[in-house]
Amino acid sequence: MEAAMRVIVNPVAANGAVGKRWPQMRDTLRAEGGQFDASFTKGPGHATDLAREALSAGYRTIVAVGGDGTLNEVVNGLVSEGMIESAVNLGVIPGGTGSDLVRTLGIPHDYRAACHRLLHGEPRCIDLGLITCVSERREIQRYFLNVAGLGFDGEVAERTNRSSKALGGTIPFLSSLFVNLLTYQNKTVEVTLDGQQRWQQKANSVVVCNGRYFGGSMHIGPHAALDHGLFDVIIIGDTSRLEVIANVPRIYRGTHLSHPKVDEYRAREVRVKARERMLLQADGELIGEAPATFQIIPQALHVLV
Repeated sequence: MEAAMRVIVNPVAANGAVGKRWPQMRDTLRAEGGQFDASFTKGPGHATDLAREALSAGYRTIVAVGGDGTLNEVVNGLVSEGMIESAVNLGVIPGGTGSDLVRTLGIPHDYRAACHRLLHGEPRCIDLGLITCVSERREIQRYFLNVAGLGFDGEVAERTNRSSKALGGTIPFLSSLFVNLLTYQNKTVEVTLDGQQRWQQKANSVVVCNGRYFGGSMHIGPHAALDHGLFDVIIIGDTSRLEVIANVPRIYRGTHLSHPKVDEYRAREVRVKARERMLLQADGELIGEAPATFQIIPQALHVLV
């Protein structure tokens, strides 16, 4: 193996824009002196397999080209027996419709600047989250980097992922948000934080933040940090449809935490049970439903920034 990096490209990210832009990204990396091999995903979950194959082949810098969903798949391929080898670095060239994690990391959205940062940046050690939840009546585990959420959040993600993203990530997200407002019913939820029950009543959403942004730049967790060993947990309580609509701008600005029906906590472990079916998204992808447990894994991953 002569190449220093394996680049995993999701050509259908951003409604195919990444595939069309890849030749320019490739040429930019080469012009910057990057030595790499590239592989292309062929469907959901394939980036996880490609990341595992890259590790087995001896690569220790794995680069994801796509959105938060692509990043999530790659990271799940880097984990072996609950750990990521300390010599492994994750690189990111944003290309998806949301790409919310890079906002917290400070990685530029412009692919030229991101390529330069990839080749000349330094590794930053960040936390990971581990989710245990139910999917198709069986228990599964999934790692996440950025934000996971249950309830309204999960149903919006489910509808957004079925929408065209030709206009970017924000418009499909807002469209899904307002469509779900017409039908969504708040859930009766029990939330336990680090072994102590903190919530047992109706809630719109329970959002577990490692990063600060989701939904195409919504500033959901303004106090979250990727490297302090704690989740920021945002519980949006028994809000009405009108209250949600009125406060969407506040979520984009990160000023929603002062709302009387929004509570913020910090915890290393979060357990959520729901009386009704409650969908769960992680890094923008629908992965299952409650009951769910979230555990922080401190200083688990090196990201080139």
